[in-house]
Amino acid sequence: MKWPFARAKAQPPPPRSMADFLAEATLEIDQQIAQDPLWHQHLPYRSMPPDQARAFEIEKRAIWRRVIHDAGRGEIAALVWTTREDDLVCPACRERQGRRYAKADLGRLAKAPVHLGCRCELAPVR
Repeated sequence: MKWPFARAKAQPPPPRSMADFLAEATLEIDQQIAQDPLWHQHLPYRSMPPDQARAFEIEKRAIWRRVIHDAGRGEIAALVWTTREDDLVCPACRERQGRRYAKADLGRLAKAPVHLGCRCELAPVR
C-alpha cells in the first residue's frame, strides 16, 4: 500500500551516451572559442596546435559533464572541486577550491561556467 503523503524518491537522470556529452561539449567549446579570437594564447599548454587544443578542450568538457551526470545517478554523496593549487589557477577556480557539491547541488554545478584551459577536477565523496 502506498501512503498518500509519502515523499516520492527523486529519480536519477536517465543514462546518456558519451556521444551526447561530446556533442554538447563541442557546441559549448566552439561558443567560447568564438567569443575569444586569442583563446589559444591563454591556455596553460600553448605548445599544442589550436586544432589539437580544441579537441582536447572538447574531451575534457565532455568528461567533466559526464562525471557530474554519473554522480547524480550513483552512490556518490558529493563532488569536491579541486585545483592544481599553483600559480596558473585562475581566481574563479581558486575561489571554488575545496567546495563540496552535494547531490542536490549537481544541477547547479553542471551549469557552472568552466573556462578554456581549466585544469580543475571533481573528486568524488562517498
